[in-house]
Amino acid sequence: MNKVICLGNAVVDIIVKNGPDRTPDGMTQFSETINMYLGGDAVNEAGSMSALGNDIKLYTVIGDDALGDAFLAMIKAKGLSADGIVKDREHGTTATVVVVSDSGEHGCMTLKDGAAGTMRYSLDTFDIDFGDAKLLSVASLFWSKGQTDDDLKTLFAAAKENGLLIAADMVLDQSQMRLEDIAGALKYIDYLVPSLHEASYFTGKDTPEEIAREFHKRGVKTVVLKLGEKGVFASEGGKIYYVPTIADQVVDTLGGGDNFVAGFLTGILDGKGLLEALYFGSSTAAIAISQYGANGAVKSKKQVQEYLDLHR
Repeated sequence: MNKVICLGNAVVDIIVKNGPDRTPDGMTQFSETINMYLGGDAVNEAGSMSALGNDIKLYTVIGDDALGDAFLAMIKAKGLSADGIVKDREHGTTATVVVVSDSGEHGCMTLKDGAAGTMRYSLDTFDIDFGDAKLLSVASLFWSKGQTDDDLKTLFAAAKENGLLIAADMVLDQSQMRLEDIAGALKYIDYLVPSLHEASYFTGKDTPEEIAREFHKRGVKTVVLKLGEKGVFASEGGKIYYVPTIADQVVDTLGGGDNFVAGFLTGILDGKGLLEALYFGSSTAAIAISQYGANGAVKSKKQVQEYLDLHR
């Protein structure tokens, strides 16, 4: 069993199924269902990587409030350890209201300056046990205003000193940072897995090949771009890979990218080559978007492999 450290944002998702795009002033509208789920990139990755047989330690920050208590209860119900979860008494638990259409596409409204949006990705915040771990997965770069290059470099250097691989994804800029602001940290990253839209925003480039070159120039070893319905792109060691989506049913795309990361990194840790790991990640994502909620659909490595064998 591979020990994995997942560090990053935690969110409580309030998912509204088939609700209206907007509500006229003074009126009440109705949806099919409104439910609460675990969310946030680090949590989604941790949940699915655990289901895929990895030994997960989650490090994140929540508020000292009712939503935080609900978050902890859901974490424990999934069988994940809460030992690495820190309570912030100044900021509330980050929550996101997600409206999902009947096509599976979604829009989100997230709490500004919640606990996840102000946390430091720092060894001062978290007492991290790197012992026996194989991978540090950071989700997500640029999410938190508390992120700094110095904190990330110290964190990544400690991971490397303990022999860990380092993976990271990113989100569109809440922190008002640029790639240059984390230039020191980028050099440590073995696998960078943003979406095409996110990567284009930060690099100023449009094509996957151009974007990959920008990240490689900054020291990133392997660049994987999530292309949505078009699949995934990867660049490593001068070679380019494209893998199409294999999803046959789309119910809710929320968390699809995070589940891809979970499956992809599991494949890497299991010794798969890059192409096979990309396919395993695509299969994981396809299963994830076949139900509502950002995590919970993925149950086992066997399930993901069987889906891949059937749909590849």
